[in-house]
Amino acid sequence: MLTAFHWRDDMWISEQVCSDTQKHFDSVCSAILAARSSVLVEMYIFRQDALGSRLLEAMRSAARRGVDVRIVVDGFGSPAWSTGFLRSLAQEKIAARVYHPILRLPGSRFSGLRVLGGARQQSVLSRLLVFASRLNKRNHRKIIVVDQLTAFVGSCNVTDLHKRWRETAVRVSGAEVSELCSSFEVIWRRSSYLDGSFPGLLRGRKLLSGLRNSSLVRVNCTRRLRRRHNAEIVARIENAVDRVWVTTAYFVPSTSIVTALVNASKKGCDVRLLLPGKNDISLVSCVSRMFYFGLMRYGVKIYEYQPEMLHAKTLLIDRWACVGTTNLNHRSFYHDLEVDISLTGQESLTVLARQFSRDLATSYRVTSERLRSRSLIEKLSGYLVYPFRTFI
Repeated sequence: MLTAFHWRDDMWISEQVCSDTQKHFDSVCSAILAARSSVLVEMYIFRQDALGSRLLEAMRSAARRGVDVRIVVDGFGSPAWSTGFLRSLAQEKIAARVYHPILRLPGSRFSGLRVLGGARQQSVLSRLLVFASRLNKRNHRKIIVVDQLTAFVGSCNVTDLHKRWRETAVRVSGAEVSELCSSFEVIWRRSSYLDGSFPGLLRGRKLLSGLRNSSLVRVNCTRRLRRRHNAEIVARIENAVDRVWVTTAYFVPSTSIVTALVNASKKGCDVRLLLPGKNDISLVSCVSRMFYFGLMRYGVKIYEYQPEMLHAKTLLIDRWACVGTTNLNHRSFYHDLEVDISLTGQESLTVLARQFSRDLATSYRVTSERLRSRSLIEKLSGYLVYPFRTFI
């Protein structure tokens, strides 16, 4: 890993890109153990396995020293975070909440499906509709912020399973990390207490109005920020001159993304997509491959990574890059909460370009012949799932 320092927007920013999950979490644990004031954790999947236990022990150690330790997990991604477990963390001075908990049936206290701000209970149908809506809107972010100064953002969930996957994360330090802290506060107030209530909701709305996307941090906590986040990605692809190198785990693009990729390629830009050859959600690959012919017709080069599951999410466009949690799919663009870190330092761009080249060396380039040789079951699965592509 190479730590790079550069001047951006009248302030110093340090960037450290890492594609080794073990080294990433070694760095995370070291930072937590050295924390002086606060540790904020926002995680989609946080399992209580060896890696999760290691991270929790580092958080417990920080909490015993009087550090403010808070964690939010997603209800869909981390369903095992029960009420009892949250209470045990509270006894150890670790404040924990769950974003859209779904472990219990709709209508239970912990499910948080009551009318916000009122005592009147919703009808069973209304509660079921709210439950389905929340099930589809997840907190997909993976953020750890230490002392409001150093942040770790990327594709790495806290689980032993993902330690074997190809991930990419970035460690950044600088004043703009405060934007991640503000965003965390909003999600903290949107998440459930042990009794299913939503504390500080009105104050959370005030915080929302103050959120912005800086030159470093890209979030989509509001409709305004989501539109800007999505529009920026599309515009950067559309206006690329030299290269558009995409690494994404789940590729089910919107029409605007497909159009931007095609237009960039037609201008002579080097457009390459690096996607998983072995996907943990096989139906996603079936739908992804339905887009291949149309993109390849206009010169887009598509590669499928072979060694293990490719879970990284990076964009390398000309002399700009981003690392984070956003996939090029409908779920990231229209449903889930995401976060990305914008990188412009030459050292970071070089590290990402080298990693992309190494990944291509262990991938195969998709050809028309390979696509036509797909099994009948895979082709039928793609056609059947395609109408529901906005939900995957």
